[in-house]
Amino acid sequence: MKISSKNKIVSRILTAMIALSFTASSAVFADDVTPTAKPAIKAKAAKTKKNKTAVAMATAVPAPAEQATSPETITSAAATAVSPAAEAAAQTTTAGSGLTFEDCFKIAAEKNRDYKIAKLDKSIAEAQLSKAAAAFGPSVTISGSWEPENVQAPLVVAPGSPEYGIFKGMYEGAGYTVPPGVPLSLSLMPAYYYMARVSLTQPVFTFGKTYNGFKMADEAYQIALVNYKKANDKLNLDVMNSFYGALIAKEMANTLDETMRSNEEYLRITKTKYQNGQASNFDVLQAQVQYANSIPDSKRAADGAKLSMEMLKNTLGISLDQDIQLSGAPEYKKLEYSYVDLKKKFMENNSDMKITEHAANLAKYQKNLQEAMFLPNIALTANYNYTSGDPAFHREAWDWQSSWDVSLGFQWAIFDSFKNVAAMKEACANNEKAQLNKESANNMLTIELDQLYTSLDQNGKIIEAAGDLIKTAEEGYRIAKESYKNGLIQSVDLLNAETGMLHAKMNYLNAMFNYITTAQKLKDFVN
Repeated sequence: MKISSKNKIVSRILTAMIALSFTASSAVFADDVTPTAKPAIKAKAAKTKKNKTAVAMATAVPAPAEQATSPETITSAAATAVSPAAEAAAQTTTAGSGLTFEDCFKIAAEKNRDYKIAKLDKSIAEAQLSKAAAAFGPSVTISGSWEPENVQAPLVVAPGSPEYGIFKGMYEGAGYTVPPGVPLSLSLMPAYYYMARVSLTQPVFTFGKTYNGFKMADEAYQIALVNYKKANDKLNLDVMNSFYGALIAKEMANTLDETMRSNEEYLRITKTKYQNGQASNFDVLQAQVQYANSIPDSKRAADGAKLSMEMLKNTLGISLDQDIQLSGAPEYKKLEYSYVDLKKKFMENNSDMKITEHAANLAKYQKNLQEAMFLPNIALTANYNYTSGDPAFHREAWDWQSSWDVSLGFQWAIFDSFKNVAAMKEACANNEKAQLNKESANNMLTIELDQLYTSLDQNGKIIEAAGDLIKTAEEGYRIAKESYKNGLIQSVDLLNAETGMLHAKMNYLNAMFNYITTAQKLKDFVN
């Protein structure tokens, strides 16, 4: 499974914001510079309930929604653009509330083009499967014809021939007078000026052509179903990346904005201490540089948060100019699965593995179909005819004759300039290629499972340790701040304390984003 380009953009934004945050190491005199979503940093990290076993993340995959609902934070114009159902749902939303993850997914499910295409592909494959199944049954056709002129070449019987006496007797028996020596003209076929026909054709035995064609359509349908599920999973992951990327980018921007303001306060206090003889000129210069560096850092973080929000809007398919608010905070819930359990579920349920399996089966049935092309087709045909030989059309039954016939026939292509032979070679090569692709893909998927599990475990450990680490860093910074005010430590000690606190918070936010997205990838990977 590959991360889409827009997911990479979100990751780059967060990585860049984390990198610049460490250059903004300064003495922060604000009482609390914890990001706005405090429960995500403090309460959720520090107060993880040990007796509560979490078997899934809070951000579980919603079921695909036919109608999206959007909160009132989207204007009526945007809600109408989504759907009438979404607009009605928006009107019932409490004023001032923001878009939750579930709201975003419903909107994206209705607007996302890739998701719609996968849904259409599923419908197409379903129709093709029905068409292949219909090949087992009979076909019935109705035909009709009218011939204004029915001129046929007659059979001329010359006088003196052995048949002449027989046909002359037939003419005279019908009331015709035949002059001596006159040739007789006979019509060999009846002249039908009007004809209607109903024909039925039922394949009796095709030596596997119909069966293998049906099985190929069935395998293609199964692949379409898996691709539809993958499109749903991808859409969910895209929304999750964008949604939580925007939330975390905002928290990072808030943190760096608080850092900038604290650096400004740090500069003011340092200048006051310098005037009172408690700080050196070097301390003032250091504070000035620190404050100057934090200004562009804060601006870049704010720009990154804005870009993350635009990426979310693009994922949802709404206008980039539309103002929206988000509701929720990153939440850590441990995915309680052992590697053995995940490996077992992976072998049973992995979508990519299923696709390679169906693709290999499809190639096998294609090979069998080409083998059957060397054999004949046997079919039963029945016809019912309703004809009239009168040039003038009459509706009366006496002017019409009926007939029927049933036949069992076969068709066998003996020679086609070796096209079937070439097609057979191609099918055999494709079958072998599909088996090799299956083995290679299974190995790569197993490696990807190991990577996802390792990444999830690493980020989970960072989050679990973040609660005590952030508390310790905040307490150390508080002590350093008071000590610096009282002249007990140097400014460099205060800067080190602030750097440690900022580092701990940024590591937590980054690990939270990685854990949420990796856990969802892992769940999609094994289900």
